[in-house]
Amino acid sequence: MPTNLDNGFASQSGSLVGRMAAPSWVIPANLAENVLFLAGKTDEVGLCLFETQACCAYGPDDIPPSLANLPLRWHVHLPLDLPWNAQTNISARSALDIMDRVTFLKPRLAVLHPPEGQPAVQRRLLSAFFQCWHQETDIPLVLENTEYCDLTSLGTSFLKEHGAGMCLDVGHLLGYDQQRLLASDLPEQAVLLHWSAPGDHDRHLPLTALTPPQRRIVSDLATRLSPSATHMIEVFHWSGYVASLPVLAQILHFPDEVTKVKGAGVHDHFRHNETR
Repeated sequence: MPTNLDNGFASQSGSLVGRMAAPSWVIPANLAENVLFLAGKTDEVGLCLFETQACCAYGPDDIPPSLANLPLRWHVHLPLDLPWNAQTNISARSALDIMDRVTFLKPRLAVLHPPEGQPAVQRRLLSAFFQCWHQETDIPLVLENTEYCDLTSLGTSFLKEHGAGMCLDVGHLLGYDQQRLLASDLPEQAVLLHWSAPGDHDRHLPLTALTPPQRRIVSDLATRLSPSATHMIEVFHWSGYVASLPVLAQILHFPDEVTKVKGAGVHDHFRHNETR
């Protein structure tokens, strides 16, 4: 059972260099065009494969083999609408079918949303999913905290028992007031973080929209995070992503960090000299 959830590279102390990711939807274009746009602007792309039926129909035109030549690492966000059924395990089979379409990119992990339902139901469905998944692939799975599951309800040892890691969605933690998660030791275990400010109806707002109380919460949270974790600004438009970069560097307590975003061949520099 795979347990190695390292990001596969050495991070630089006191720096975000090598640890930034972007979602594969930041401009109004298809997946391939988004990825081509992001190449050279980030270290890693999170492939947003959010819809089961559409993603199961993907072919080489949607995810061209040439993407493997780009200077990027990859991870996959599995569909949000997987058909959960413990008896047939169609959810895992559907997810694995989708993963077959991106295996050539060698994604280093896959992000999974827990199913809706009571904790006992969630544990049963997830256990069956994990068993099927691990029989077919060595790609690690990480569970994300969502509106329906803050992950603490699954039990303190559930993730480790199933060889899974954690993706900490900070926007969800704030927007759904997940105090039990914040008070637990799960944030320290996060190998991937999704950053956004919470909006209505699960909207992912730029980090510039964080309120002062929210900034204080996430600044305290940042001191607990793994120094090797990958950070993805989960904002689905490029201007919001770029605007969030200096805010994230400040939150992560890198006041002297200069975040470089290469756009159209030009470096945009954001120096962080706010007083903390």
